[in-house]
Amino acid sequence: MTQPQRPDTLLRDLTAITLGLTVPAMVSGRAVLQGLAAAALLMALWLAWRDPQIRASFGSAVKSRFGYVVLFAFAAMAASIPTSLDPMRSFEAWARTLGYIGGCTLFWAFLYNDLRAQVFFRRTFLIAILVGTGAVAIGQLGWEFPYRLLRGDFVPWATIWAFITAKGFAAALACCVPLSLWIAIKEPGSWRAAAVCAALLQIGLTITTANKSAWGGFLAMILAVGISMAFRGNRKTLIAWAFGGIAATTVILTLVYELPDEPPAPAVWDWMPPQLVDTHRQQIWHFTAEKIAEAPWLGYGMNSIDRVPGAKKILPGYVVEALPSHPHNWMLEILGETGVVGFVPVLIAVFWLAGRCLLRFVRNRNVNALAQLGLSAVFWGSSLFNFSIWSTWWLVTYFLFMAAIGANGPERDAEDRR
Repeated sequence: MTQPQRPDTLLRDLTAITLGLTVPAMVSGRAVLQGLAAAALLMALWLAWRDPQIRASFGSAVKSRFGYVVLFAFAAMAASIPTSLDPMRSFEAWARTLGYIGGCTLFWAFLYNDLRAQVFFRRTFLIAILVGTGAVAIGQLGWEFPYRLLRGDFVPWATIWAFITAKGFAAALACCVPLSLWIAIKEPGSWRAAAVCAALLQIGLTITTANKSAWGGFLAMILAVGISMAFRGNRKTLIAWAFGGIAATTVILTLVYELPDEPPAPAVWDWMPPQLVDTHRQQIWHFTAEKIAEAPWLGYGMNSIDRVPGAKKILPGYVVEALPSHPHNWMLEILGETGVVGFVPVLIAVFWLAGRCLLRFVRNRNVNALAQLGLSAVFWGSSLFNFSIWSTWWLVTYFLFMAAIGANGPERDAEDRR
């Protein structure tokens, strides 16, 4: 499908290219990712001011049923701010997270109304992610210069430098896998092959960096996609996907079991193998659960649970604190910081989104909905084991990818496949 020349074509192309570079720039550090996202937002705001179609699409998204569900969840979480251990910090986390959602909704509105920008985004992302993952892979094989050039770090300090420094990037790559596979469906010829290669590189780097949380997300993605495909088929298909899910679970749990572990410490639960959930996380989760019981309704305030009494206590067997920065589990973090009042609406929003994606795929075989479901499974599945849910780079990665996939509306699928 061709699209007529539009005003600000150069700025539109630059905005799409910047969006495509944003997450791959994580290879150079979180600050670069955040800087590119901010630059893209400024350009998108200018385009929205000049283009009423972008403003109309943004407004329709905010006024949708899911938009109201999200706004209600944020209103509920705001109830914990006045009683927070650090009200200003909680307000900052609340406001910027809402801002990220608003900004990525604007990115969605921009991409939705510009087919050329959608293509620019997909292909820029592919080129950039192949460069980034290729540099890391080469660095791990022994030639570190390309990776050091991307990071601007030329001071040698460890023989495993390329493995240690790539952990954060590998975490973002977990969300890149469903996006790359979706691009492989959307793009023709050599671009499709490049997307498949990119997905394989991304998976490989999560293994070389021993990123167990990423594999928790992959397992969630495989199960979510498998259930969706099973609902689309007959009884034989359902049985086949059931066996596939069992096999995938077995393989991934075995892989996670064999990946390197954290240093040993006293275990909390005898029934939980420390090779699957290391004893450090067990200690953190146990401590967090005890604190949640002391403030169950409104919690301790967003991004403030590390300020509870006893959080700085050094754990036996570790030279770390009982609660270092965050609980390493998004459910415990939101429940502990916003209480039941904030957690339940957030849970409703998450399941609302998952259910909407599932229904759209089952009813219409909407590939975009399936990709969004897989991406959401990776994000929320990985977040069960790592990261603060308020981390800028992590939220921007998820929201931006959801926007990019969603911008390719179902009514345009047939045209895109031509």
